[in-house]
Amino acid sequence: MAIEPSLRPWLWAWGAQVASTLGSALAAFSLGIWLLQQHGSVTDYAWVIALSALPGLVLAPLAGWLVDRCEARALLLGVEACSGAAALALWWLFESNALDRWQVYAFAAVNSSTLVVRMLVCQSAIPRLLRSPQAIGRANGLMQMMVGLPQLIAPTLAALLLSSVGVAGVLLLDLGAVLFCATVLVWIGLFVSAVRGIGQGRVDFEGGSSVVLTVLRGRPALWALLAYLGLEHLMLGLASALLSPLVLERHSVLVLGTLMTCGGLGMLGGSLWVVARPPVQLIRTVLLADLLLGAAVLTIGASASPVVLYVAAFVAFGCFSLSTSSDQSFWQRSLPADALGRVLSARQMVCLLAMPIGALGAGALADGWAITWMSTAGEWQARLAPLLGTGKVGGLSLLFAAAGLLYVLLASLGLAFGPLPRLQPGVPLPQS
Repeated sequence: MAIEPSLRPWLWAWGAQVASTLGSALAAFSLGIWLLQQHGSVTDYAWVIALSALPGLVLAPLAGWLVDRCEARALLLGVEACSGAAALALWWLFESNALDRWQVYAFAAVNSSTLVVRMLVCQSAIPRLLRSPQAIGRANGLMQMMVGLPQLIAPTLAALLLSSVGVAGVLLLDLGAVLFCATVLVWIGLFVSAVRGIGQGRVDFEGGSSVVLTVLRGRPALWALLAYLGLEHLMLGLASALLSPLVLERHSVLVLGTLMTCGGLGMLGGSLWVVARPPVQLIRTVLLADLLLGAAVLTIGASASPVVLYVAAFVAFGCFSLSTSSDQSFWQRSLPADALGRVLSARQMVCLLAMPIGALGAGALADGWAITWMSTAGEWQARLAPLLGTGKVGGLSLLFAAAGLLYVLLASLGLAFGPLPRLQPGVPLPQS
């Protein structure tokens, strides 16, 4: 498989972002486990998930405008500066024995904000550098690999690092990854001219929402796709907030790390599949992959066997990678170049709004209803207990299995809804 010359500078920047994303993943996983061990509250952990999305939601409109207006490399350097400052601040607080839950929330918020800009810059660069559908599809597969590689490496590595260098050492590794990424980006700015031209347009700040509405009016079926994405990420937020608490209730940190590593392998496998054979029927691929993802989530909620959990995690994360890559390719190939950043940021806002709602809903339902309900004697509890368990583990299992069932129903409705499976990319849209 030959690499297009125009893809090479993007690959350099992508490799640097992989290193930085790995550092952030190590820090986030370690801090999440530390918070669970310190407080043991599902709601506390759900707040970390929610605050990993909410600030990005607020920042998304500005980020979309910046991506259409500013130089890509400068934006990525700003992202690294913010990430490095956050890691350094948390390291100092931890070493001073002053780290509290709200500071972990703040770190999650900074990571969310920088990730929004990072992903929008990289996603917008793909159709501006590349022209062929195959190349765009492969680049989106690599984007999912940027998420999948840290997911593969970070859990097990973080578990080992926590026992050797502790939270402080992990935060210093995150800072080192940031410095490495910034060095690569500076090198690109000095010696590679192709990336410097990306995202230096002339757009009005006030034109953000009107441009997005104009583009969406040009193709009404995109509204249905946006609604589907919102509901999909609602279920993702629900499952994300419950996964670690559920596995830790049933098993150990090592099992959780192994499960997340299997998920990372699945995400890597899905990404490699897209890189090798980019899907042609993009939205149909999204819906079919989501159907399998929901079935895997349902399996995780209903099974206590570690082996079954590992297989289900591999399938779930692999399908997520395939679904997300296909969805990104569809939007990139269906949008006008001069509004790409702003429309992609609107899509991002829908996803980011749904994720914290699902995560906070999971925490509230778990602590306020499901755990108590599964701890009470009753007819339905007696029927569900042999499969899901009782008490805290039963309540978490019940909610997780319900998230998987709703995911399956959502994907099935999407396949049955005529306009969605028939959506094709590349239809001309009104220019802003």
